[in-house]
Amino acid sequence: MGQPLVTIVSPCYNQERYIAACAESALAQTYASWEQVFVDDGSTDETCRILESFRDSRFRVVRRPHRGLNALAEGYNVALAESRGSLVAILEGDDRWPPDKLAVQVPVFDDPSVILSWGHASLIDEAGEQLSPSAFARSSRAPARVSTRAAFHRLTRTNFLVPSVTVMVRRTALEAIGGFRQSGSGLFVDLPTWLWLTAVHDGHVTFVNEILGMYRVHRGQTSQQKRAQMSAEHSSVVRAVVTELDEGTLSRIGWDESSKRRAETRAYLSRGETFLMLGEYRAAYEEFRAGLRHASDSTDRLFALAGLASAGTRVNLVKAAFAVRERARRWLG
Repeated sequence: MGQPLVTIVSPCYNQERYIAACAESALAQTYASWEQVFVDDGSTDETCRILESFRDSRFRVVRRPHRGLNALAEGYNVALAESRGSLVAILEGDDRWPPDKLAVQVPVFDDPSVILSWGHASLIDEAGEQLSPSAFARSSRAPARVSTRAAFHRLTRTNFLVPSVTVMVRRTALEAIGGFRQSGSGLFVDLPTWLWLTAVHDGHVTFVNEILGMYRVHRGQTSQQKRAQMSAEHSSVVRAVVTELDEGTLSRIGWDESSKRRAETRAYLSRGETFLMLGEYRAAYEEFRAGLRHASDSTDRLFALAGLASAGTRVNLVKAAFAVRERARRWLG
């Protein structure tokens, strides 16, 4: 049997500064069995001209009229319909991959129970220079396997499968849920899709302890422009997906009132942390206070209390509180 074909889904819009580096990172892969489908959302700059200058037959460019963020899932599904790969990976037009990304990640799917895999990402700036490299140090730990049920519950509290530049998913799993989803949000495709995948499928998601993508941080990206809105919409996405899932599925994955309360608590805390980073201290205080009222375990209460202290002092004590907690755990054994 030959190597599995990987479809690289690459949505893009007005990314003339970065699109060549994106395409070149696919060409540099040491794993040769791939195709890359660029779906251009009506770019008005040189994005398409740059893409069409590449002559590799593995590239395809699909041009669409500009639809904007509300049609993100539609664009991803256009790429899916135009592709043939048994594995699907995400590489947005302003991001890049390391040369060994596919060679490292594809073998994870030799295990038929794995429906999704992800790994570390390094951050790069507008010029492609790496930011905070020490934060992404590798370790010798084996890849972590998480059941889809556990992954669903964790995703309702925080989207740990970020950034999506590291994610690879089995095509049959995507097709079983009707492709990429955008439930409950005008900004997210990844979170609702991963929630649907982990709710509907029995299996595993697997973490690979390697750098599998480079996520570019720049002023023009949606995540920088709409950080507070994205934080607020996390809970909207969870509610929408839970509403759309049938009772049998919810029962099978163990979704109950306790799960709902924990997800709502984390939504308050996440919004509080976002407002804290934006310097909106009064709004942060109100979110952390609501989170403390809803908190049902010690970790969430610690988070909420550290957030309240941070909002009051205007010094971010959240990370410091958890660092102290982890040091105490190690000291106590």
